[in-house]
Formats: sequence, structure tokens, C-alpha cells
Amino acid sequence: MSEVAVGAKRVPAIRLQHGEKVLVLSDIHFGLRRNGLLATKFRELEGFLARLAEDPPSLLVLLGDVFELWTARVRDVVGTAVAPLRRLARVSSLVAYVVGNHDKVVARLSGRAPYSVDNLLVVPELLVLDVAGRRGVLFHGHQLDWKFTSLRGLWRLEPYIYVFSETLSVLPGPLEWVLAATYAALTPALLYLTRGAPLAYRALALASAPLLAAPLLLLLLRSLQASAWYDLIQPLAERLTRGRLRGHAISTEAVGRPLRRFIRELEAAGLGRVDFVVFGHTHVPGLAADEEGRVVVNAGSWVEERGLPSCTFVRIRGGEVELAQWSGGSEVTLARRPL
Repeated sequence: MSEVAVGAKRVPAIRLQHGEKVLVLSDIHFGLRRNGLLATKFRELEGFLARLAEDPPSLLVLLGDVFELWTARVRDVVGTAVAPLRRLARVSSLVAYVVGNHDKVVARLSGRAPYSVDNLLVVPELLVLDVAGRRGVLFHGHQLDWKFTSLRGLWRLEPYIYVFSETLSVLPGPLEWVLAATYAALTPALLYLTRGAPLAYRALALASAPLLAAPLLLLLLRSLQASAWYDLIQPLAERLTRGRLRGHAISTEAVGRPLRRFIRELEAAGLGRVDFVVFGHTHVPGLAADEEGRVVVNAGSWVEERGLPSCTFVRIRGGEVELAQWSGGSEVTLARRPL
């Protein structure tokens, strides 16, 4: 592995030798529930990884949102991830984990540089891949979504909310709610106790209100996420907002416009010509070429969703990219194109 300069950042780059192959999975969302049922296809993934161990690729890329670390309970995340990760441990490949928006915690929240442990490489933003003289960029895909580009770094508050609320939830019984409500009740108590006090003390008591109310607000937000986020709020927001990506194919302008802009920015920042792009995030698999001859691939997801194929993946080998699906214990090729 080497690094290339992209603006002020150093981005990891991997060059494949002749005959080596890459396999890319995205959006597994371990622990995700919808309508109270597990939506992640973790059993299918376990079978896929068992087969993969027989003929492992040189590089296995996990392209973000592998763990559902926004809305899922830790017990569901662990419960669905154990068996597939046990199979993954038997795959003798270099594993590059390019984090997404739902599993930013894996990159240490504020981490900006990649780090490696044994044969695992954790990449906070994007990975550069050189295959047969062709240069590709692999990233999760939330970088194209206006919700994240408009909010800039504010969206990273979500992982902090998740970590803090899950920490509260380990308290026995409903104690986290009692503790959170007690903290919230301290604000009026402080205002009452500081009545008649100097203005500075009154201002300090008032300024403490957001901090003291934060635990209760975070618990309420997590409860709302668990019961309504994916089934009600997100679908409604996607209908009402412009430029949404979820549910859109790579052939649409909703995806194509921000993707072209993103690639131009990378090329202008010193990366040079990008010949192919692999991303996820939208959960809509696809393989096509843009007007500049660049190959564009969306790896899809391993989530049960109405109207969309699941258990899809990307394979790159011999100067060719393939979009395939794991179905009924075997692989089905959906599309194939030379790089």
C-alpha cells in the first residue's frame, strides 16, 4: 500500500498485480430493523463469506455502513454480526474498511487518517485503486448527498448521539430515563435556587440548560429513530426534499450530477484522471459508463428493501468489473463491463 496526495489529505492507494482480484461489499447495516424485523441479510452474508473463503480475493473492500451505528441497538448489531465476522476471519484477504455515515465510529469519529491492524485497513474517506493501468476511487457515497454536503461536519453529531445514548442504555432497567429526567429537572431547580443571585450566576444556570437536558433529548431522539426513522421520517423526507439519493439509480441526474462534481474536485485536487468509481449509500446497484467513458458502479446493499435487489457485490479482475448477486447459495451476474 502507498499513499497519494489529494489536496491536503493523504489517501491510501493500492496497486493490483496482474491476476489479482478485488471484491466490494457495501451497506450491510448489521443490526438494522424495520417494522420490528431484522432487515440486514446477515444469514445470506454468512453463506457468501463461507464460499468466499474457498477462493479469496487479494483485496476485500467493505464500502461503508457495515454496522448500523445510528439507530440499531448494540445487542442487535453484535447478534447479527458475530456469525458473518467469524466467516470473514477465515478469508485470507487484505480487508479495506472504507467507513460510511452510519459507521463513522469505526474511524474513531474525529479520525482523518487511515490506520491498520494486522490485515485490516480502516479508511475514513476514500480509497484509490490502480488496476491494469486504470485508476479508480472507492468511497461510501454519502459525500454526494446534499444532506451531508450542506451540513458539512454537523452530521457527525449523529455518531456521538449514538455512543452517548447507548452508554446510557446499559444502566439497569429504566434508570437511564430516571437519570436523564433528573438532569433535565435540575435546570428549573437551579433557576429557582439562584433567584435574587447576581446576574452572572443566573446566566450560568440558564446556560447549563442545554447540557442538562441533553441526555433526555438524546434518549427521546433514539426512541423516535427506532420506531419511525426508516419507516416514516426518512421516506417522507426523501419525497419532500430535493437532490435526494436514496432509491435513485446511477443513471439519474440525482446521482450523476453530484458524482461528476465530486470526481472533478478529486481530479483537480491532484488525483489525476479517474477511470472508474465504486460507491454505495443509495442501496440501488448499477453498472454503467458516463459520458467521459468512466465506469461507474454502485455496489448496492445487503438489506431487505421493497423493489430493490439485495445481496449484491462488485468484483474487479483482469481489467473487467462485474456486478453480481448472491442468490440461493450461488452467484448471479447482473452486469459486466471492461474498465
